Amino acid sequence: MYHFDEAIDRRGHNSAKWDRRFIGEGKDALLPFWVADTDFRTLPEVNAALAKCVEHGIYGYTLPPEGCAAAAARWQKVRHEFEIQEEWVTFLAGIDCAISTAVQAFTQPGDEVLINTPIYTPFFEVVLENGRQVVSSPMRLVDGRYEFDFEDLSEKAKTAKLFLFCNPQNPTSRALSREELEKIGEICAENNLVILSDEIHGDIVFDGRRHIPIASLSPELAQRTITCTSPSKTFSVAGLVASVIIIPNEELRRRFEAVKERNCINTNILGLVAMQAAYTHGDDYADQVTAYLQENRDFALRFLRERVPAINPIAPEATFLLWMDCSGLGIASENLESFFTGAGLRLSGGTAYQEPTGQFVRLNFGCTRATLKAGLERLERAVLARK
Repeated sequence: MYHFDEAIDRRGHNSAKWDRRFIGEGKDALLPFWVADTDFRTLPEVNAALAKCVEHGIYGYTLPPEGCAAAAARWQKVRHEFEIQEEWVTFLAGIDCAISTAVQAFTQPGDEVLINTPIYTPFFEVVLENGRQVVSSPMRLVDGRYEFDFEDLSEKAKTAKLFLFCNPQNPTSRALSREELEKIGEICAENNLVILSDEIHGDIVFDGRRHIPIASLSPELAQRTITCTSPSKTFSVAGLVASVIIIPNEELRRRFEAVKERNCINTNILGLVAMQAAYTHGDDYADQVTAYLQENRDFALRFLRERVPAINPIAPEATFLLWMDCSGLGIASENLESFFTGAGLRLSGGTAYQEPTGQFVRLNFGCTRATLKAGLERLERAVLARK
């Protein structure tokens, strides 16, 4: 049994989320619900594996540990019914690196790269930084749930070379259905697009759903897909920057590896040691952290609907991220950040994800229930003070 209610003080340990430069200190410090990592201690087997590596005391040039690719393959098969071969696997420092590598490997300067919005910030930043054009297909909010506009996506795919998307989706926390993924695959196949699927949140899905890797739907779809995942969100090891990139197509893998080697973006030994331990021993932990996060989600949704009805939360189907419509507060978009700061909270503003109205924020509920409750109570007091 893991203790996710354990309060662990992350201040003074270089945590980006809890750093005083971003949240202040003392009685005026903000409660941080922004950076997308969790405040939970990782599983003991990860710590033991890292301690063994550190005890050795030599950090020379290293190869990926024997068995690391096999552990990643086991995880995909057991957790997601996605059978992969070890030779399809390569490792990178992080999925942001994978996005940049894919953009360079599969497009040329000036080419169009298709994304859907709102979306995780690097999806468009990396494209622009590499001299490509971003083409956005906005998702539609229908009855409190974000959906793809497949007619729009199909039209814009005609001139694109690469489709970047994430499933589960960040920041809307959708877990895409088989039917949606099949439609995405059909559109990409018709237009000969390479697909990069960021599935970093795939272990954390709620209400009995199952994460479906798009590459698992058919051998044909797998041949055009780069699947990116990592233990970082599930096991609280984001700072060790290690990700798994799965590329069944030999030619795509060769091109991806060539850019990776040219840019020197391999991962480090500690990240891979942690990955192997997590993917070997982490099944119970993953189940328990998902159950705890689902309870956090339910607590937050209930609290907001009963006590802060001016804020409309979009119920997460996955992830520990809560996307909230704040238009009911009646606060101008340019003043929304200062309102939350005044409430004693640090959240992520929706414009960073290319949300056009400026009325959405993202709240990370990957924390203890007590921290979540304290943050929501601060929000309630701030809203009541406006009346």
